[in-house]
Amino acid sequence: MDKLRVICVVKRWDHHTASGGYDQLAGAVGAEVIRRCNRRSIRHRVEGRVWQLFSHPKPYLQDYWYEDWLAELHVLRRSWRRPPDLVHVLYGDEQLDLLLRRRPLLSCPLIATFHLPSDRVRERFEETQKHLISGIDLAVVVAKDQLQPFSKWLGADRVIYVPHGIDTDRFCPEERQSRSKCVRLITVGHHMRDWKTLDKIIEQCWARKLPVRFDIVDALEHGLSSSAYLPNVYFHSRIPEEYLIQLYRKADALLVPVCDATANNAALEALACGTPVISTMVGGIPDYVDNTCGWLFEKAEVARIVKLIGDICNQREIAWSRRTAARSKALLFSWKRVAAKMRVVYEAVAHHRSPRAAAAVWEENAGVALGATSGASAL
Repeated sequence: MDKLRVICVVKRWDHHTASGGYDQLAGAVGAEVIRRCNRRSIRHRVEGRVWQLFSHPKPYLQDYWYEDWLAELHVLRRSWRRPPDLVHVLYGDEQLDLLLRRRPLLSCPLIATFHLPSDRVRERFEETQKHLISGIDLAVVVAKDQLQPFSKWLGADRVIYVPHGIDTDRFCPEERQSRSKCVRLITVGHHMRDWKTLDKIIEQCWARKLPVRFDIVDALEHGLSSSAYLPNVYFHSRIPEEYLIQLYRKADALLVPVCDATANNAALEALACGTPVISTMVGGIPDYVDNTCGWLFEKAEVARIVKLIGDICNQREIAWSRRTAARSKALLFSWKRVAAKMRVVYEAVAHHRSPRAAAAVWEENAGVALGATSGASAL
């Protein structure tokens, strides 16, 4: 079978590390890339102002700009010259608009991945763009709890769960891991983080005089209040990727309470570095973290998390005993493995077969292969 010609529409944010972010999927599947480019010329800025003046407001899109519109227009122009086998928009929540409104001009299947919790896109697909939703041939979701609402909007066979991936070669444990004198907990990112709960956790740990150091990465966006001024809290912003990886490796655990979530890039990065995760049992977090590689608590839980941290302070092995399982869990989400499943999905969509059925067969075969090479414990 000839290789499919796939175009991926991608974008990045400044807070993404060089090897992180969902745009890594495009390279992993070998797709052609059309990327949102943030040009700085005077002409481009004037054109953007004019576009913004005459374009209709798009409250159903989270982060859609003139550059996103240009990327979609580029897809249409390229497909006119040489139609691809399919187009995959990697952030359907934030960069998919023109292709839906001009769907008849795109002669191939259109796939979009959605990263936001379904409640945040409900109005778009039940009201604002309800008449355009049929233009999406397949919605890829990165959390299993997204399946039901998207199935309601699109139909069950037009929605599939394919997990977010992680570069397990770049994010990896140290060969010789050394423990610091105090327990180290790292918090990374700001999107949908539960800062109020984290604030209370840090304050109570300080009040109990627990020997804990808190490393807060992406400090420009942090939402801490009084705990931000405690002497055991350290902020890091705009740090190189290698330094972030070292922070993950040195940490006893990633502490990332969230208000909601689908996939969580920080959790995947930590797991890949062999660092267990303390987080919230909400949204897609349980799809990536279980009790072998971390601990999940109810939303806004403080007391039980502080107790766990105290237990780790008294017995460091509680956290360190889960490092091997953390790494094993991350390998299930390596980009190589995720891309293999996505290519099976592409084949099915391009040839008008059921992507769910094709993915189920792949998962069964991949599970057998993994069990044969890694042992049943890795599953």
